[in-house]
Parts: sequence; structure tokens; C-alpha cells
Amino acid sequence: MRKFWSFISNGIYSIGCSGHTVYVYDKDNKELAKFKDIKYGYTPMFAPDGKTFVVKSTAGQIAVYSLETLSLMYKFYFSSIKMSQDDGFCFSPDGKLFFNIERHGNTTCTALAIYDTEDYSRQKLLTFENIVLDHIEYDAECNAYYVLGFKRGLIDAFSHAIVAKFENDSLRRITKISEEDHTFYRKYKSLQLGGFTEEAFKWKYMDCTLDDIRNKEYRLSDLLR
Repeated sequence: MRKFWSFISNGIYSIGCSGHTVYVYDKDNKELAKFKDIKYGYTPMFAPDGKTFVVKSTAGQIAVYSLETLSLMYKFYFSSIKMSQDDGFCFSPDGKLFFNIERHGNTTCTALAIYDTEDYSRQKLLTFENIVLDHIEYDAECNAYYVLGFKRGLIDAFSHAIVAKFENDSLRRITKISEEDHTFYRKYKSLQLGGFTEEAFKWKYMDCTLDDIRNKEYRLSDLLR
């Protein structure tokens, strides 16, 4: 098996991303397809119905693939800013919406975009004053979305890290967390999205081993309790 930056599985299919190529395997690790539609596509995610998957590129692109036909369905630039687009994303539990943290205008500001997965048209682009987002996740146990990020100070510098609940297009229960927790969760969530690969872990410079965190669950909602 190749060394992948990301490698995820849903028990039926596996997706591996090397950056320039996306590979699809069956449950027996037989290669079914490979795609070279986008550059710097490092992070994949299965849609909740298991019929499609997305790949996010750090160069500001999204590619959507069908697992039924093993073909590209959609490909689009979500921002004109190339590189630095390595923030989190997730689906709604019913698969009808896709949430993507994006950088527009410059690499130091973020927005939360909401797409309709019927055709991946963007429905909303939300910004939050003086807040930079890193990750968003849907927590099935809480039936809610949570975000990780940080608050800017008066001169655009890092002020303090935060976690919050995302609800009705707003951030609720914005809670200050330590820089140590922010750093750990930011790296952990990135590794989790990519399937905890050795290749990605090498670049995270964490004070632990991959085995220490691979089989543990760190949820953003825990930081609000």
C-alpha cells in the first residue's frame, strides 16, 4: 500500500490521497479507480449515505466523486486564494448540507460556507467578527455542531483560543480555552479527518505517539463541559 497523506475507510470503500492523486479501493484493498482532477487534494470525506465522497484541496478546490459510478461529479474553486486552505469541513447528518471553512480575501481570515449537496451550490457564506475558525464537526451524541478557533485582538494578533457551538448560523456559548488545548485539538482534528496516517503525523510535531491518540476520541463538545 502506498504512503498516503490521508487514508479513510467506511468498511466498504477506502479512499487514499497522496496530494496529486486520489485512489479508491474496495474492502479487500483492490484498487478500483484513481483520479488526478485536483492538485494538493489531501483530505477526503465520505458523505453520510456512502454513495459519494469529497476531497478538499489546500489550493482552494473541492472535488466530489460518485462511488456508484467511480467518476467525478463536481469540481470547483471555492476561493481565489491558493494554498493555506487546510481548515476543517463536515456534512450534516442527513447529507443534505456540506460545511466548509474557507479563506477569502487573505489567508488570515476565515468564513464558514454552507453548500447544498444536491448540486454543491453555495447557499451561505458566514463570517464571525474577529474570529478565525480551524475546524467544524457534527457531534452525533449532542446532535449539534461545534467549532474550534481563536479570537483576534485589536491589532489582528492572536488573543485567545475558543470553542463554540454553531447553531442557527451563529456561534453560541463561545468559551475561552487554553492555547495548549487549541494546539492539540487543531492537530488532532486534522489527523482525524485524514485517518491518522503516519505520513501526516510526521508533520504535526506532537508530544505523543500516533498510537497514543489513534484510538481515542477527543470531541470539541468536551471542551464546553
